[in-house]
Amino acid sequence: MAAEGNPRLLHAALPMYDWPETACAWDALWAAIRAELARAGIDAARELRRDDDPHAGWLSPDLVVGHTCGWPYLWMLRDQVTPFARFDFDIATARAGDYHSVFVMRADRALTAAGPRDLAALVARPETIVAINSTLSQSGYRALGECFTSAFTIPHARALITGSHRESVRAIAEGRADIAAVDAVSWRLARGYDAAAAQLTVVTRSADAPGLPLIIANGLARHREAVWRAVVEGVARAPREVRSNLGLRGVVPASDADYAVLLAPPYGNLQVG
Repeated sequence: MAAEGNPRLLHAALPMYDWPETACAWDALWAAIRAELARAGIDAARELRRDDDPHAGWLSPDLVVGHTCGWPYLWMLRDQVTPFARFDFDIATARAGDYHSVFVMRADRALTAAGPRDLAALVARPETIVAINSTLSQSGYRALGECFTSAFTIPHARALITGSHRESVRAIAEGRADIAAVDAVSWRLARGYDAAAAQLTVVTRSADAPGLPLIIANGLARHREAVWRAVVEGVARAPREVRSNLGLRGVVPASDADYAVLLAPPYGNLQVG
């Protein structure tokens, strides 16, 4: 099966934790999933799609397996893709497939905090620079709303938009920013692969949130169950060292309803403006 009326192969885009150090593992995982898709009669490209702008892959009508962030899904992809699963990255959460953010600072400047609200005064200070991977990020931007009980705006001059969680970690280590919210999976990768993380410490963490959704283009959503089974089997059949490299324990189902919680406060309480 290929996209009807389209001779091109279907493709996968799994960019969310695709670091140079994990790229080979993602390739191997995709090979295992692709083999299961083939057994179901679904043809897909051999190589993962890697775009400079991940939105191009997410918005393609040929997307058979994609990985996106919860907030971009709600904000801009919801009418064009269907969520069907979440990877379980074995994060310390109450429910498999959830995740959280960690609030990190340089170890030599860190505060003591029992929860995000203890950071409100720090974030509100005129001299505090907040590193934000993207204003489309749930884990690195909207999670910062947990610091506040109502809407709070910081000026653009105090928001360092870094482009990635890894660069946010480096910005704090280099003294260019004071605090950041970092996706717990990305933080685990940073501790494993980036020396800058050794200079940082976790001061508190966010509440649990639904993990990043695996999506399929709406035009292919009739194959959702077959693709779900292929992903589950592919993850299970992937070599142990591949799953270990990715910190991947398994797969859980996902639906649009799972992500409604991200629309409510405190998410979004902090704005850059």
